[in-house]
Amino acid sequence: MASFNSTIITNKGHDLMAKIVAGTAQPNFTKINVSDYQYASGTDFEALTSMTSVKQTALVSSVSKVNDATVKVSAGLNNASLATGYYLRAIGLYAIDPQEGEILYSITTAIEPDWIPPNSGVSASSIMIDLITVVSNADNVSIDVDPNATATVSQIQALEADIADVKGFVGYTESDIYGVEVDFENRTFKRLAGSIGKLPGADFNGINAFGGRKRCSLTDDGKVLAYYGDPGYSESGATTQEITVDSVTYPAGTTVQAMVEQPKFYYKVVPLKLDPIQDGIGWHMRKARYYVSDTPKTGFKVLPAFVRNNVEVNKIYLPAYEASIFDVSAGAYLLADEQIADFTASTGDKLSSIANAKPASGYTQNLTRGNTRILASNRGEGWQQKDVLCASASQMLMTIEYAGMNMQTAIGAGVTNKASGEVNESELTGATTNLGNDSGSVTNVNGYNVITYRGEENFYGNIWKWIDGLNIECNDLHYAWYADNGFVDNIKTSPYKNAGFTIAKANGYISAIGWSETCDFLFLPSETSGDSSLPVGDYLYQNAAFAGFLVARGAVYVPQAA
Repeated sequence: MASFNSTIITNKGHDLMAKIVAGTAQPNFTKINVSDYQYASGTDFEALTSMTSVKQTALVSSVSKVNDATVKVSAGLNNASLATGYYLRAIGLYAIDPQEGEILYSITTAIEPDWIPPNSGVSASSIMIDLITVVSNADNVSIDVDPNATATVSQIQALEADIADVKGFVGYTESDIYGVEVDFENRTFKRLAGSIGKLPGADFNGINAFGGRKRCSLTDDGKVLAYYGDPGYSESGATTQEITVDSVTYPAGTTVQAMVEQPKFYYKVVPLKLDPIQDGIGWHMRKARYYVSDTPKTGFKVLPAFVRNNVEVNKIYLPAYEASIFDVSAGAYLLADEQIADFTASTGDKLSSIANAKPASGYTQNLTRGNTRILASNRGEGWQQKDVLCASASQMLMTIEYAGMNMQTAIGAGVTNKASGEVNESELTGATTNLGNDSGSVTNVNGYNVITYRGEENFYGNIWKWIDGLNIECNDLHYAWYADNGFVDNIKTSPYKNAGFTIAKANGYISAIGWSETCDFLFLPSETSGDSSLPVGDYLYQNAAFAGFLVARGAVYVPQAA
């Protein structure tokens, strides 16, 4: 499989980019030339105005926006009229300059070239070329589309239908990359790369993304005073002994929350089969590979949970327990869900994560998502209620560790078999205290199954939970808008971004996850024709016809710097 060096924009390309920035030109890509010429080491590629030994030309078939300054330019080649084969060693992208005419915009050279065989008369060969290139203004990009270019892409797409598993990466084999292949249609899961042969639990403890998850006692200013198992570790909301950390002594009674330290990790999602969402936008992901790594890898990205307002952090802190409330005026935790919360910003009560408390509810008090957001921020800078990005971190790790998505089968049913009742029917937090950083389930004193995933109790079940950073635009559209900071209900403006796909518009068990190029990390359902066990096992309740926005149903601490 070919590999390529980074694309180099020529001097003519830079001149055109300056005109684009100045507003005197638009990026108009026309064709791609491929060559078998072996350029010498030290070649001044920026000075090139043409290519040597061009073997084939492909008209640009599509251009898609990657971000505000970058686009993906696609073209297809086949060997239908090729009498002599060649090694594809260089790719040149051409564009129209309003003063210069057609110019060589960029050139990409091969590290390992692909062999393009001649037409044998028996079977044809086709390739798709995708170039990611900077244009500085991706909103006004245009292309010259020729019917021949469209036909070429159609041939390639037909070929891809026969070799669906060869889209993107063939599959990583490195032992420090951990993955799973999810086939939503056939309802199968297969371990990949470093995950092959591993079982959930101890086999993943040596991987920092998994085994580095640790319960800890965290102060309101974000200082870890103790980890689970250390002297002084507390889940009661305050320390029980004096603790010295980094030469600072914290007295007994220091306020701390029971949190789960989650180290940063990198991810890659490789869609192997996609179907367009017919009644909306984006794609159903039918088959995909999910990968994570503790360290940066080519093509991998930092999971967005670790990037807030363009600031990357090395750790985030997830709630060990479902949220209860600290009554500031009384100086005490509300352990029985007393409906007396003060939602005053800055001076009011605080969202908490402690053991042996009844999770907070809005039985009679106005515990809206917005008011819960206030309670979380009242704890101090960096505190927020749990958001969709934090949830996606745990979901991705669960999916890879257990090679599945039905966690009720893998870990435990959880507290999911109780009647809703007329009051807060949830079980007290802390049933899994003795499991510490392990995953598993226990039977509590009332006979209910309580689960934890690597320190995070009741990731599902027990009580409906708010999830911040996700607004669902209904009005029969069902668009998902997500953000990593500046959370506000009922908006779809900055900092919120469109996920690029439509959420399913019918209640039912999830059968496909939505996907777009810019949002491949969220586990949001795009289709509901599954069942109670496979491929996901979870049920979607929705109201796509609602006239307005809906929100997705713990406290989280995100440091302000890496």
